Amino acid sequence: MDLSKLSSEERAALKAQLDAEEKAERNRIEQEREAYKQLVDATVKACVTKLQKLSSEMMRNKQEVFNEFSAVINMKNELFKVKGDRQSDTFTTSDGVMRITLGNRVNEGWDDTVEAGIEIVKEYLGTLAKDDNSANLVETVMSLLAKDRKGALKANKVLELERLAVKTQDIRFIEGINIIKAAYRPVPTCQFIQVEIKDENGSAMTLPLSLSAM
Repeated sequence: MDLSKLSSEERAALKAQLDAEEKAERNRIEQEREAYKQLVDATVKACVTKLQKLSSEMMRNKQEVFNEFSAVINMKNELFKVKGDRQSDTFTTSDGVMRITLGNRVNEGWDDTVEAGIEIVKEYLGTLAKDDNSANLVETVMSLLAKDRKGALKANKVLELERLAVKTQDIRFIEGINIIKAAYRPVPTCQFIQVEIKDENGSAMTLPLSLSAM
């Protein structure tokens, strides 16, 4: 279209038509965006309500499982004369098909005195590095004092060190280990339940009990 050939009235009419089309397009986009927002609201509310019910049901079932196993754990402690301060307990059916483990997850924590114990242990280990062989041994043992990404010692590594200390019978070494052990302050984080079921082929499958595992 050659606009130069249009009269002023025709150009005005064309402009009005283009303006109307642009306005209609803006209105359409606004309406679709509003419809999208409404769809989001409705979908979120419906799904959150559904998941709230699921969460409440899972919490109720979890508490029921712990309550039902409370008597079983107490009987286990009495019959087999075992301590009741375990972090977890595992029970398996007689046919070995079903297994359930329940307990508490903990984060390993230590109070400030742990550093004093570490220094004493390092001081002792430093006296052992007489040659290359002993230096390599000391380096290996020192790795047991390495901290994890959160800056905490691993309790199982401290137990390994304790066994070494007992073998050496060195009073200073044992003192450092005892200080470290006394500084242990585990922090419970949550209760957990894990279930394993064997299929007809004898292969164990972990029952998904979290949304991310399903």
